[in-house]
Amino acid sequence: MRKRICSSLFALLLLVGMLCSPSYASSKQKLDYLALGDSLAAGQTPNKGIDKGYADFLAQQLDEVQLLGSFDKRFAVPGYTTTNVLEDIQNNISKPDLSGKEANILKMIADAEIITIDAGANDLLKEIKVDFSKGTLEYDPEKLKAAITTVGTNTVQIINQIRELNSNAKIYVMGYYNPFPNLSKEQTTQLLQLLQLLNTTIQEATEKFGAIYVATAEEFNVHAKDYLPNPADIHPNKDGYLVIANSFWKSFKNNGQTISFKDTVPSWAADEVIYLAQKGIIAGYDNGKFGANDLIQRVHSGLLIKRSIIFEDTIAPDPNYKDVTKNTYGYTAIAKLTEKGIFSGNNGYFYPSHSLTRGEMAKILVEAFHLKGSLQHTFNDVNKHWANEYIMILQANQITQGYPDGSFKPNEKITRAEFSTMLARMMNTDFRTK
Repeated sequence: MRKRICSSLFALLLLVGMLCSPSYASSKQKLDYLALGDSLAAGQTPNKGIDKGYADFLAQQLDEVQLLGSFDKRFAVPGYTTTNVLEDIQNNISKPDLSGKEANILKMIADAEIITIDAGANDLLKEIKVDFSKGTLEYDPEKLKAAITTVGTNTVQIINQIRELNSNAKIYVMGYYNPFPNLSKEQTTQLLQLLQLLNTTIQEATEKFGAIYVATAEEFNVHAKDYLPNPADIHPNKDGYLVIANSFWKSFKNNGQTISFKDTVPSWAADEVIYLAQKGIIAGYDNGKFGANDLIQRVHSGLLIKRSIIFEDTIAPDPNYKDVTKNTYGYTAIAKLTEKGIFSGNNGYFYPSHSLTRGEMAKILVEAFHLKGSLQHTFNDVNKHWANEYIMILQANQITQGYPDGSFKPNEKITRAEFSTMLARMMNTDFRTK
């Protein structure tokens, strides 16, 4: 009898290992990440200190998905303009890291797989005079126009020189948010027009050489006053930096990973699965298969969401589920998502190994990505369901269309392929239904 129990336990552990281990883990390419730019990449705080900025949180997420080789932000300097960044490259400057080890910028660029750049705001800020007590700003339109032209010209040269050194690196260039949300309504309108012109200039220069433009204004500006607690300072708090970091993370494309599975991924989910796999968010089994039709467990859905969203780097409190301990597989994800209100238990239990339902999927995706939308839908089977509002929001945002018979089937279990498709649509609007 004991032998039979041990044999069964071994089989169970083997199955769990297959489900949890990525099939391509041994072939993952570790990525060297270099952050260039101004005080935002450096991580300047609203009180003029240096802490973790968006670049640090991006590095944290690359480490979360086991893709980070190295991270360096020594060449990101508060006050830097596009001219400063360009001159650093042209002069091949050297700087020590925190340990005192010297490195030159050209070598760092040549060795990097990922390069992020934020530069341009300081080019304009030196031409703008802001009176915080009156909520006004003054500037010479001609000087500002010339500054924006310089930003475009310099950005083209920066990316071109990076490309000459490293033709394979993924280059991501940041667009800017509204740094002065406390101005008068009239002044805010003027500022947003200038900001749009600056961002359009950066985007056009960025895309000229196949780099990727990262928009931040839409997400950031909604709660800009919360993210910029010091009215006299343009630097965000941690929450603001996380918004910027997540804008970058959503924009990250093929992180240098070659993905293939031994089984077939349905054509309707193939692009989404590959997108997530290349970002290190989802993996196959140890046997090389993806298991598209396998049901996804609650704990696994939590792991995927934690890899899809950059959270602050604090340790979440014990969620106090009766069936979850610190030794439970996926504990960190369960705790963090419970802290954020994304997960909730049932009578004190989490049921980590239970299969996720479509209704539960709707709830956790809407809560995780703070999705909003009109509370209307065309489904014929959700009006009295507890997840009704979440399902309506998913449909309003083109995340789901439901089934051909007009139903959503909220109590039906969801497969790995289906969940991957929904998750990819949350992160990348290109995948959303039309």
